[in-house]
Amino acid sequence: MDEKIDLYNIPIVSYLLSIGEPIEPISHNYYQHKVHNSLKINISKNYFVWNKMITNPLAKGGVIQYLQIMHNLTQNEAIAKVVKDLKGIKLEKPKQKSYPKSFNYRQNEIDIPLNSLKFLVFNRKLPNHIVKKFFSLNLIQQNERKEIIFKWYKNKRIVGFSRQGTVKLTNEEKEKYHTTRDYFKYVAPTTEENTFWGFNYMEGEPENVYFFESPIDLLSYLAINENQLKNFWLISIDGLAKEKVEAFIKYGTNNFDFENKLKTLNICFDNDEAGRNAMSYFEDLNIFNINFTNQLPVNFKDWNEELINKGCK
Repeated sequence: MDEKIDLYNIPIVSYLLSIGEPIEPISHNYYQHKVHNSLKINISKNYFVWNKMITNPLAKGGVIQYLQIMHNLTQNEAIAKVVKDLKGIKLEKPKQKSYPKSFNYRQNEIDIPLNSLKFLVFNRKLPNHIVKKFFSLNLIQQNERKEIIFKWYKNKRIVGFSRQGTVKLTNEEKEKYHTTRDYFKYVAPTTEENTFWGFNYMEGEPENVYFFESPIDLLSYLAINENQLKNFWLISIDGLAKEKVEAFIKYGTNNFDFENKLKTLNICFDNDEAGRNAMSYFEDLNIFNINFTNQLPVNFKDWNEELINKGCK
Protein backbone atom coordinates (compact mmCIF):
# COMPACT_ATOMS: atom_id res chain seq x y z
CA MET A 1 0.00 0.00 0.00
CA ASP A 2 1.20 3.52 -0.77
CA GLU A 3 1.63 5.04 2.71
CA LYS A 4 1.42 8.52 1.23
CA ILE A 5 -2.30 8.08 0.62
CA ASP A 6 -4.40 9.16 3.60
CA LEU A 7 -7.35 6.83 3.09
CA TYR A 8 -9.50 8.62 5.64
CA ASN A 9 -9.16 12.12 4.20
CA ILE A 10 -9.46 11.57 0.46
CA PRO A 11 -11.65 14.34 -1.07
CA ILE A 12 -14.73 12.24 -1.75
CA VAL A 13 -16.30 14.37 -4.49
CA SER A 14 -13.04 14.78 -6.40
CA TYR A 15 -12.33 11.05 -6.17
CA LEU A 16 -15.80 9.91 -7.23
CA LEU A 17 -15.80 12.30 -10.19
CA SER A 18 -12.33 11.07 -11.19
CA ILE A 19 -13.55 7.46 -11.45
CA GLY A 20 -16.75 8.40 -13.28
CA GLU A 21 -19.33 7.94 -10.53
CA PRO A 22 -22.73 9.45 -11.49
CA ILE A 23 -22.91 12.28 -8.96
CA GLU A 24 -24.14 15.82 -9.52
CA PRO A 25 -24.13 19.11 -7.58
CA ILE A 26 -27.42 20.14 -5.99
CA SER A 27 -26.20 23.14 -3.99
CA HIS A 28 -22.98 24.96 -3.13
CA ASN A 29 -22.15 22.33 -0.48
CA TYR A 30 -23.88 19.14 -1.62
CA TYR A 31 -23.76 16.54 -4.36
CA GLN A 32 -26.14 13.67 -4.84
CA HIS A 33 -26.12 10.39 -6.77
CA LYS A 34 -27.99 10.67 -10.07
CA VAL A 35 -29.60 7.23 -9.72
CA HIS A 36 -29.91 6.95 -5.93
CA ASN A 37 -30.98 10.48 -5.06
CA SER A 38 -31.22 9.77 -1.33
CA LEU A 39 -27.42 9.49 -1.35
CA LYS A 40 -26.08 12.93 -0.46
CA ILE A 41 -22.46 14.05 -0.22
CA ASN A 42 -21.47 16.90 2.09
CA ILE A 43 -18.48 18.63 0.46
CA SER A 44 -17.24 20.62 3.46
CA LYS A 45 -17.52 17.70 5.88
CA ASN A 46 -16.17 15.29 3.23
CA TYR A 47 -18.57 12.39 3.75
CA PHE A 48 -21.68 10.83 2.21
CA VAL A 49 -24.95 9.59 3.70
CA TRP A 50 -27.24 7.19 1.85
CA ASN A 51 -30.55 7.85 3.61
CA LYS A 52 -32.40 5.03 1.90
CA MET A 53 -29.87 2.53 3.24
CA ILE A 54 -29.22 4.23 6.57
CA THR A 55 -29.67 1.05 8.62
CA ASN A 56 -26.62 -0.39 6.85
CA PRO A 57 -23.44 0.55 8.78
CA LEU A 58 -21.73 1.27 5.44
CA ALA A 59 -24.38 3.82 4.38
CA LYS A 60 -22.28 6.76 5.52
CA GLY A 61 -18.61 7.63 5.57
CA GLY A 62 -15.83 8.28 3.09
CA VAL A 63 -14.62 6.76 -0.17
CA ILE A 64 -13.91 3.31 1.31
CA GLN A 65 -17.45 2.92 2.68
CA TYR A 66 -18.88 4.29 -0.58
CA LEU A 67 -17.08 1.68 -2.67
CA GLN A 68 -18.08 -1.06 -0.26
CA ILE A 69 -21.81 -0.33 -0.27
CA MET A 70 -22.15 0.92 -3.85
CA HIS A 71 -19.95 -1.68 -5.55
CA ASN A 72 -20.22 -4.52 -3.06
CA LEU A 73 -16.49 -4.59 -2.33
CA THR A 74 -14.77 -5.84 0.79
CA GLN A 75 -12.78 -3.31 2.78
CA ASN A 76 -9.49 -4.67 1.43
CA GLU A 77 -10.82 -4.62 -2.15
CA ALA A 78 -11.98 -1.01 -1.71
CA ILE A 79 -8.62 0.06 -0.32
CA ALA A 80 -6.78 -1.66 -3.17
CA LYS A 81 -9.00 0.08 -5.72
CA VAL A 82 -8.41 3.51 -4.19
CA VAL A 83 -4.64 2.97 -4.11
CA LYS A 84 -4.68 1.89 -7.77
CA ASP A 85 -6.99 4.73 -8.85
CA LEU A 86 -4.90 7.39 -7.14
CA LYS A 87 -1.50 6.19 -8.27
CA GLY A 88 0.23 9.27 -9.67
CA ILE A 89 -2.88 11.45 -9.21
CA LYS A 90 -3.24 14.36 -6.80
CA LEU A 91 -6.83 15.20 -5.93
CA GLU A 92 -7.94 18.70 -5.09
CA LYS A 93 -8.98 18.96 -1.46
CA PRO A 94 -12.54 20.16 -0.82
CA LYS A 95 -12.83 23.77 0.16
CA GLN A 96 -13.94 24.47 3.68
CA LYS A 97 -17.47 25.75 3.73
CA SER A 98 -17.67 29.47 4.34
CA TYR A 99 -20.54 31.24 6.04
CA PRO A 100 -21.68 34.86 5.89
CA LYS A 101 -20.37 36.85 8.84
CA SER A 102 -23.82 38.29 9.32
CA PHE A 103 -27.27 37.64 7.88
CA ASN A 104 -29.12 40.42 6.12
CA TYR A 105 -32.63 39.76 4.91
CA ARG A 106 -32.84 41.10 1.37
CA GLN A 107 -36.00 40.16 -0.49
CA ASN A 108 -38.21 42.47 -2.51
CA GLU A 109 -41.59 41.72 -1.00
CA ILE A 110 -44.81 42.69 -2.74
CA ASP A 111 -47.89 44.15 -1.08
CA ILE A 112 -50.53 41.87 -2.63
CA PRO A 113 -49.27 38.25 -2.64
CA LEU A 114 -51.88 36.81 -5.00
CA ASN A 115 -49.69 34.05 -6.44
CA SER A 116 -48.73 32.78 -2.99
CA LEU A 117 -52.30 32.92 -1.70
CA LYS A 118 -53.59 31.07 -4.74
CA PHE A 119 -50.85 28.44 -4.56
CA LEU A 120 -51.26 27.75 -0.85
CA VAL A 121 -55.08 27.81 -0.74
CA PHE A 122 -56.04 26.35 -4.12
CA ASN A 123 -53.06 24.16 -4.99
CA ARG A 124 -52.02 23.02 -1.52
CA LYS A 125 -55.55 23.20 -0.02
CA LEU A 126 -54.47 25.04 3.10
CA PRO A 127 -57.32 26.77 4.94
CA ASN A 128 -57.58 30.44 4.07
CA HIS A 129 -57.61 31.55 7.72
CA ILE A 130 -54.29 29.81 8.46
CA VAL A 131 -52.61 31.26 5.36
CA LYS A 132 -53.83 34.78 6.18
CA LYS A 133 -52.72 34.38 9.80
CA PHE A 134 -49.15 33.47 8.80
CA PHE A 135 -49.01 36.39 6.38
CA SER A 136 -50.31 38.77 9.04
CA LEU A 137 -47.65 37.51 11.48
CA ASN A 138 -45.02 38.19 8.80
CA LEU A 139 -43.91 34.55 8.91
CA ILE A 140 -44.69 34.25 5.21
CA GLN A 141 -44.41 36.78 2.40
CA GLN A 142 -44.10 36.80 -1.40
CA ASN A 143 -41.29 38.27 -3.48
CA GLU A 144 -41.44 39.84 -6.93
CA ARG A 145 -40.52 36.51 -8.55
CA LYS A 146 -43.82 35.03 -7.38
CA GLU A 147 -42.05 32.90 -4.77
CA ILE A 148 -43.24 32.28 -1.22
CA ILE A 149 -40.75 33.32 1.44
CA PHE A 150 -40.76 31.29 4.64
CA LYS A 151 -38.95 33.33 7.28
CA TRP A 152 -36.85 31.77 10.02
CA TYR A 153 -37.37 33.58 13.30
CA LYS A 154 -35.15 33.23 16.35
CA ASN A 155 -35.56 35.52 19.36
CA LYS A 156 -38.04 37.60 17.31
CA ARG A 157 -35.34 38.20 14.68
CA ILE A 158 -35.16 36.86 11.12
CA VAL A 159 -32.03 34.71 10.87
CA GLY A 160 -32.70 32.93 7.56
CA PHE A 161 -35.36 31.95 5.04
CA SER A 162 -36.34 29.47 2.36
CA ARG A 163 -38.22 30.09 -0.87
CA GLN A 164 -40.87 28.05 -2.65
CA GLY A 165 -41.87 28.71 -6.26
CA THR A 166 -45.54 28.99 -7.20
CA VAL A 167 -45.10 28.53 -10.97
CA LYS A 168 -44.13 25.13 -12.36
CA LEU A 169 -40.59 24.80 -13.64
CA THR A 170 -39.95 24.13 -17.31
CA ASN A 171 -37.71 21.25 -18.33
CA GLU A 172 -34.97 23.77 -19.11
CA GLU A 173 -35.28 25.28 -15.63
CA LYS A 174 -35.18 21.84 -14.00
CA GLU A 175 -31.93 21.15 -15.84
CA LYS A 176 -30.54 24.53 -14.81
CA TYR A 177 -31.34 23.99 -11.13
CA HIS A 178 -30.34 20.28 -11.17
CA THR A 179 -33.72 19.15 -9.90
CA THR A 180 -36.62 16.86 -10.78
CA ARG A 181 -39.06 18.88 -8.64
CA ASP A 182 -41.96 20.67 -10.26
CA TYR A 183 -41.44 23.84 -8.21
CA PHE A 184 -38.33 25.81 -7.37
CA LYS A 185 -37.06 25.48 -3.80
CA TYR A 186 -34.16 27.33 -2.23
CA VAL A 187 -32.65 27.61 1.24
CA ALA A 188 -30.75 30.86 1.68
CA PRO A 189 -27.27 30.74 3.22
CA THR A 190 -27.02 32.21 6.68
CA THR A 191 -24.46 32.48 9.46
CA GLU A 192 -22.77 29.35 10.81
CA GLU A 193 -24.68 29.74 14.07
CA ASN A 194 -28.08 29.74 12.32
CA THR A 195 -27.39 27.29 9.48
CA PHE A 196 -29.10 24.59 11.51
CA TRP A 197 -32.27 26.62 12.12
CA GLY A 198 -35.53 26.70 10.15
CA PHE A 199 -39.08 27.94 9.67
CA ASN A 200 -41.00 27.52 12.92
CA TYR A 201 -44.19 28.50 14.70
CA MET A 202 -45.08 28.32 18.39
CA GLU A 203 -48.25 28.68 20.47
CA GLY A 204 -48.15 28.69 24.27
CA GLU A 205 -45.34 26.94 26.12
CA PRO A 206 -43.42 24.65 23.75
CA GLU A 207 -44.14 21.43 25.63
CA ASN A 208 -44.89 19.43 22.48
CA VAL A 209 -42.41 19.70 19.61
CA TYR A 210 -43.01 18.57 16.01
CA PHE A 211 -40.41 18.29 13.23
CA PHE A 212 -41.28 18.46 9.51
CA GLU A 213 -39.38 18.20 6.24
CA SER A 214 -40.92 21.35 4.74
CA PRO A 215 -42.88 24.48 5.70
CA ILE A 216 -45.91 23.37 3.67
CA ASP A 217 -46.04 20.05 5.53
CA LEU A 218 -45.87 22.02 8.79
CA LEU A 219 -48.83 24.17 7.72
CA SER A 220 -50.74 21.11 6.52
CA TYR A 221 -50.30 19.32 9.83
CA LEU A 222 -51.48 22.43 11.64
CA ALA A 223 -54.57 22.58 9.41
CA ILE A 224 -55.48 18.96 10.13
CA ASN A 225 -54.79 19.07 13.87
CA GLU A 226 -55.55 22.70 14.70
CA ASN A 227 -58.18 21.88 17.32
CA GLN A 228 -56.07 19.21 19.05
CA LEU A 229 -52.73 21.00 19.30
CA LYS A 230 -51.87 22.71 22.59
CA ASN A 231 -48.63 24.29 23.85
CA PHE A 232 -46.75 23.35 20.70
CA TRP A 233 -43.74 24.23 18.59
CA LEU A 234 -43.89 23.31 14.89
CA ILE A 235 -40.51 23.22 13.15
CA SER A 236 -39.51 22.72 9.52
CA ILE A 237 -35.92 21.59 8.93
CA ASP A 238 -35.99 21.66 5.09
CA GLY A 239 -34.95 18.05 4.68
CA LEU A 240 -33.83 15.34 7.07
CA ALA A 241 -30.78 16.87 8.77
CA LYS A 242 -30.57 15.50 12.30
CA GLU A 243 -28.27 18.41 13.15
CA LYS A 244 -31.25 20.77 12.86
CA VAL A 245 -33.33 18.63 15.21
CA GLU A 246 -30.45 18.68 17.68
CA ALA A 247 -30.03 22.46 17.33
CA PHE A 248 -33.69 23.13 18.14
CA ILE A 249 -33.63 20.77 21.12
CA LYS A 250 -30.49 22.47 22.44
CA TYR A 251 -32.13 25.89 22.01
CA GLY A 252 -35.28 24.69 23.77
CA THR A 253 -33.23 23.26 26.61
CA ASN A 254 -31.42 26.56 27.11
CA ASN A 255 -34.43 28.84 26.67
CA PHE A 256 -37.59 26.88 27.53
CA ASP A 257 -36.40 24.48 30.25
CA PHE A 258 -37.00 21.39 28.12
CA GLU A 259 -35.37 19.25 30.80
CA ASN A 260 -38.37 19.83 33.08
CA LYS A 261 -41.18 20.98 30.79
CA LEU A 262 -40.88 18.96 27.57
CA LYS A 263 -43.70 16.42 27.16
CA THR A 264 -43.45 15.05 23.61
CA LEU A 265 -41.05 15.00 20.66
CA ASN A 266 -42.68 14.15 17.34
CA ILE A 267 -41.15 13.25 13.97
CA CYS A 268 -43.53 14.20 11.15
CA PHE A 269 -41.35 13.44 8.13
CA ASP A 270 -42.54 12.04 4.80
CA ASN A 271 -43.76 8.45 4.75
CA ASP A 272 -41.19 7.32 2.20
CA GLU A 273 -38.03 5.28 2.49
CA ALA A 274 -35.83 8.24 3.45
CA GLY A 275 -38.33 9.48 6.02
CA ARG A 276 -38.80 6.02 7.54
CA ASN A 277 -35.05 5.48 7.74
CA ALA A 278 -34.63 8.86 9.45
CA MET A 279 -37.41 7.90 11.86
CA SER A 280 -35.58 4.68 12.72
CA TYR A 281 -32.59 6.79 13.76
CA PHE A 282 -34.65 8.99 16.09
CA GLU A 283 -36.51 6.01 17.58
CA ASP A 284 -33.25 4.97 19.22
CA LEU A 285 -32.78 8.35 20.94
CA ASN A 286 -34.06 9.43 24.33
CA ILE A 287 -34.12 13.09 25.38
CA PHE A 288 -34.83 13.80 29.06
CA ASN A 289 -36.53 10.37 29.31
CA ILE A 290 -38.74 11.20 26.32
CA ASN A 291 -38.72 9.06 23.20
CA PHE A 292 -39.46 10.46 19.75
CA THR A 293 -42.99 9.65 18.58
CA ASN A 294 -43.58 8.47 15.01
CA GLN A 295 -45.96 10.99 13.43
CA LEU A 296 -45.34 10.06 9.79
CA PRO A 297 -48.57 10.32 7.78
CA VAL A 298 -50.26 6.93 7.56
CA ASN A 299 -52.17 6.95 4.29
CA PHE A 300 -50.15 9.29 2.06
CA LYS A 301 -46.55 10.30 1.41
CA ASP A 302 -46.55 13.64 3.20
CA TRP A 303 -48.77 15.82 5.34
CA ASN A 304 -49.83 18.01 2.45
CA GLU A 305 -51.11 14.97 0.55
CA GLU A 306 -52.88 13.94 3.74
CA LEU A 307 -54.53 17.37 3.93
CA ILE A 308 -55.55 17.42 0.27
CA ASN A 309 -57.15 14.00 0.53
CA LYS A 310 -58.93 14.84 3.79
CA GLY A 311 -60.47 17.92 2.17
CA CYS A 312 -59.78 20.07 5.23
CA LYS A 313 -61.48 23.46 4.96
